Amino acid sequence: MNEENFRKILESLRSFPAFSIIMSALVIFMVFICVFAIFRSAKEEKHIEELRWDKVSDYMELVDTDTGERFCLSADEVIIGRHGAADIRFPDMSISRYHAVLCVSNGVWRVIDLGSKSGTFVNGKRVQEQMTLKDCDEIRFGTKATILKRRRV
Repeated sequence: MNEENFRKILESLRSFPAFSIIMSALVIFMVFICVFAIFRSAKEEKHIEELRWDKVSDYMELVDTDTGERFCLSADEVIIGRHGAADIRFPDMSISRYHAVLCVSNGVWRVIDLGSKSGTFVNGKRVQEQMTLKDCDEIRFGTKATILKRRRV
């Protein structure tokens, strides 16, 4: 079959109305398959990330002892302070704008004081640089008392 015969066959198929419909349907089907594959891959990646985060975070939250308000610790670094940009904001003048950071690595939470004037305390002991935390520790930022607790999942 030479090239001219192939072109004639292709031209005759193009003039056939069902050919256009079939080709359009085939293109739409291929796009659908690609979109489905992308969404499936994203869902799997999200699940893997959730499993990784579950292992790392140990499902912790910070509970305000005055109000009972709960703050989910859903990042590997959480800034505590009075400033609007802080991840957990306490509008208390004893708390510095950027008072402390709670961070997690391999399921171990730590608190790091950021040079606050009124200090950060864990179970009554002042944090000099950083201190390891565990479930039910009381953390005081200035005069604001909170408790680190494991969330119910």
